[in-house]
Amino acid sequence: MPWRRLHPARALSAAGLVSSLMFLSGPAAAGRPLDDEPSTLPAAAATTETVDVLKAADAGDLKVTARGQGQDKVRLSIENVSGKRLNVVIPPGLVASSNLGQGGRGGFQSMGLGAINNRPGSFGRFAGSAAPGFRSMPVTGSDSPALTVPAGETLDVSVPGVCLNYGVDAPGPRDVFTLMDVDRYTEDARVRKGLRSLALLGTSQGVAQAAMWRICNDVSFDEMASRDGKLLNDQELALAARFVEAVDAAGPDGLVDPALLTEGRVFVSVQAEGASARGEAARLAGKLDGLRLFGLPVKLVEGDDVPVASAPALLVRLALSETAEGEALGRMQVGSSPSGDQWRPLGKVTFRDHSSLAVLDAQSLAALMEHELATAFVTVRAAKRTATSTTLRVDNKLPFTVSGLSLRAGSSAGSPLVPFDAVGIGPARSAMLPIQAGQAQVAGVELNGL
Repeated sequence: MPWRRLHPARALSAAGLVSSLMFLSGPAAAGRPLDDEPSTLPAAAATTETVDVLKAADAGDLKVTARGQGQDKVRLSIENVSGKRLNVVIPPGLVASSNLGQGGRGGFQSMGLGAINNRPGSFGRFAGSAAPGFRSMPVTGSDSPALTVPAGETLDVSVPGVCLNYGVDAPGPRDVFTLMDVDRYTEDARVRKGLRSLALLGTSQGVAQAAMWRICNDVSFDEMASRDGKLLNDQELALAARFVEAVDAAGPDGLVDPALLTEGRVFVSVQAEGASARGEAARLAGKLDGLRLFGLPVKLVEGDDVPVASAPALLVRLALSETAEGEALGRMQVGSSPSGDQWRPLGKVTFRDHSSLAVLDAQSLAALMEHELATAFVTVRAAKRTATSTTLRVDNKLPFTVSGLSLRAGSSAGSPLVPFDAVGIGPARSAMLPIQAGQAQVAGVELNGL
């Protein structure tokens, strides 16, 4: 039978008739809802379970291989053989051990591991605890960062690590570790407490490395400064020294008390410029003590007194006055302490508020101070731009590790805020952060004292 060309309208009508017949012959034609079709996925594969990487490996749900990746990372290959999707968590205090992994003849370093979602340069979970007082940006870091591994799949991930054997060769891709808890790795209570606390509290990788070399191998910080100056700066060594003090102050079986790292870190003195501001300056100073800057409690300093601090620490000398228009004006001289009562200038910052000093309360004053200090000493600039995003270079000029950062995606006050948790930018260090905007400004900074 010869074919003949259908008129377009007839062709569409015929196609619609066939489609209708096909639709009517489906599940709906039999009176059964479309969403009643049984899933083709196994029931177990449709659920997600959060598991500890060690416990899941021991239970046979995961096959995990750990290999060397230089002196600051370990490469994990995680195969999910459980038949269900798993969120894999690295517990605080996990060690990639070289000796047991090589039958007791390991010729390369063992590594203490950070969190599975750490950015380059950071180490640990940055687990925060709620604290009373002023907080411009709450601690929102996840308590259990995890890697999702679908059923039947294998994922490779690099996890930051700190060397536990000073002077031993760094592991390479051919070197295979054995994963274990730090309690199995060593009987040394200080090593157990130090690594587990660092992995839980979070810091920069440089601070974590210096602390563990001191705790594990008894290397002095002076020796690190002379031999490892390209890896560690003076401020990182000072933070590590204070952490080691906190480890020794903690109980034999406990973790480091975060208060030992946050107390006595930020000192503020408040003075008046001009007789008219004295009363309000005294009122605000009395209520500022105990509030928080960057998440750290403020300790008030009287007059021109020079505080003695366990370094590193921050000293802000605030002079309050009012403009001719009656607006509050604050001038801050900022210093940092590398040790004891030695203070060096860090910079000068000024803020201005439309309110008068009489209207200003202590929490609003702390917010003004923090915003100006954050934008002055934590800076961002575009390092790379694409059609849809910008890679920002963030520079930290504060003497502490930046644990959290909030950026405003744009130049206006109404631009959306973009939070970055667990960034771990060490003092005098920088980090690269992506943002889906052409530019950004620092809106808030969070410190944990470590």
